[in-house]
Amino acid sequence: MLHPCVPLHKRSRRAFAVAAATVIAVLALAVPQAHAAGEAKGTVTSKARTANVKYAYLVKGPDPVTKETIRRLILSTTDLAAKIASCTKMSCADGGLANGLMVNLDSGPRFSYWMTLNDQMVQYSGTEPYAALAAKTDDPKRLVGTLKFDKTGAGGPKVDVEFDAVLVKEVTAP
Repeated sequence: MLHPCVPLHKRSRRAFAVAAATVIAVLALAVPQAHAAGEAKGTVTSKARTANVKYAYLVKGPDPVTKETIRRLILSTTDLAAKIASCTKMSCADGGLANGLMVNLDSGPRFSYWMTLNDQMVQYSGTEPYAALAAKTDDPKRLVGTLKFDKTGAGGPKVDVEFDAVLVKEVTAP
């Protein structure tokens, strides 16, 4: 409570500031926050095209083929957080990936990957031993590490990326 000797215009400004701060705080709690992208830095290169990845996402859900629950690491040159947040199916999660790499984890002795460059004009998919993924943190909600492999001899990508991906979406439909 302000002292009655404080001029009315100062009391009104202060009351307005308190009311505005309260409204902002209530709205921040009421509006669901989109999960922010994790960070990535490094390159995915294939056939003289290079993607400098900046964003990392971890999505969990059923594999569209095996229906087993997997984690999908998505490394992208552009922010896909809003697109991924709107997905209800696992197959949707990588739909906005135009330049980068998608890696399916937890599905066998090797991980599968799909590389896309030049707005999906250049694509390559394959599998790689888990040794190519050096994880510093590997738990259900976060994956931090490096991914390095070179498939240029087979016409595929050379990947050298460092990433910190948090779980941004969990879906139940393939």
